[in-house]
Amino acid sequence: MTEPDQLAQSLRTRHIVMIALGGVIGAGFFIGSSAALSMGGPAVIVSYVLAGLLVWLVNSMMRDLASVTPGRASFLGQIRHALGDRFGFVAGWTYWLTWVTVIGVEAIAVTSMLTPYIPVPYAVLELLVLGAMTAVNLLSVKGYGEFEYWFSAIKVLAIIVFSGIGFWALGVHSIPVKENLFSHGGVLPHGLLALLAVIPTVLFSMGGSEIATVAAVESDNTERNIARATRTIPLRIGVFYLVTISLILCLVPWTDIVPGQSPFLLVLNRFHVPFAALAMGIVILVAALSSLNSGIYVTSRILYELAETGDAPSTFLVVEPKTQLPRRALLASVGSSIFVAATAVLSPGLIFAVLVSLTGGFMLFNNALLVLGRLKIMPRKPAGAYVALALIAMAIIAMMIQPETRSQIEMGAFAIIVILLAERFLPRAKSLQNNAP
Repeated sequence: MTEPDQLAQSLRTRHIVMIALGGVIGAGFFIGSSAALSMGGPAVIVSYVLAGLLVWLVNSMMRDLASVTPGRASFLGQIRHALGDRFGFVAGWTYWLTWVTVIGVEAIAVTSMLTPYIPVPYAVLELLVLGAMTAVNLLSVKGYGEFEYWFSAIKVLAIIVFSGIGFWALGVHSIPVKENLFSHGGVLPHGLLALLAVIPTVLFSMGGSEIATVAAVESDNTERNIARATRTIPLRIGVFYLVTISLILCLVPWTDIVPGQSPFLLVLNRFHVPFAALAMGIVILVAALSSLNSGIYVTSRILYELAETGDAPSTFLVVEPKTQLPRRALLASVGSSIFVAATAVLSPGLIFAVLVSLTGGFMLFNNALLVLGRLKIMPRKPAGAYVALALIAMAIIAMMIQPETRSQIEMGAFAIIVILLAERFLPRAKSLQNNAP
């Protein structure tokens, strides 16, 4: 068996910081925020504040756990150290399945954006997109880091430019801000419950910051880079989400926002910004490619980590000597994502819909495990952990009450039980893997 420490350690601090910075800026931010704005109305900013608070608290838990977890450990290693092998098994497989699904969804999104411009069959183009991003990840871990560094830089620049245009519009144009916020059904058009129910949607768009803890394992100083990445969370949430969402709500009536269409583009078109559609199309494409790039990276490393602990076949521990990459784990993860993308055509209402709906529940579950791990290992100053658990409970209760999100919690709970049973009844297989030569 190839030794685990043969993974490369060539990522630098600037890579980790930009991976963390760009982790919360996906296509879901530029497009998916429209669903949250339509559901919550102007008061949706409260949902963003609560979701941002939860993300910040969970990242604080990761930073605390990283300081006491021995060796190089991602957040999954922290959960395993704090709560034991069983929860490490469940956290690892739920997280891997979440990102495999995200890769499939983002591959579909990128292909749909490119189809009007590249005259090849849809399935072929989808494979070409996945193949190109797989090739990037197969070059070297530093290659992944460099691509993600520049992808993140483009996304950050786009948000800065948008914010500048927004403040310029507020200063130059006579915009009825008060009317936009209060005269279209009020601040709470769909009630308080809608604000809680939209939190998982907002959380999903903010997902990805934990990738920095996985990438930091392949850097020159894991603990320092995890601490530095998690410290930037408040800045990211404050600037990127709260400022831009507040600007959108002030600049246009929330009733003009259409779910599934970019509210950023709506604002830019409203103020006749030249080449707005082209610019936003490029930014959204970059955001989707960034998610693909990070998804391929993180699924391969999580599968490698699962194999390292005996929770996946030992064949995924093999590291290619020249590049120091877990090539088998990477190709297996991409292959699984191709299956997910195929189900969008072959079984959109069953398999694909179930996989997509599982991701929200899995995300809340893994956040809860991190918080519980922090409470167990470091019981001092527990206030933040209790606040995080309360926010997670509020989100779950709201999702259970809302008919359109209830199935996500029910199916997520069922899937977690199945994975727990798998861990319980596969002790012999795990033992054999751990003793593999």
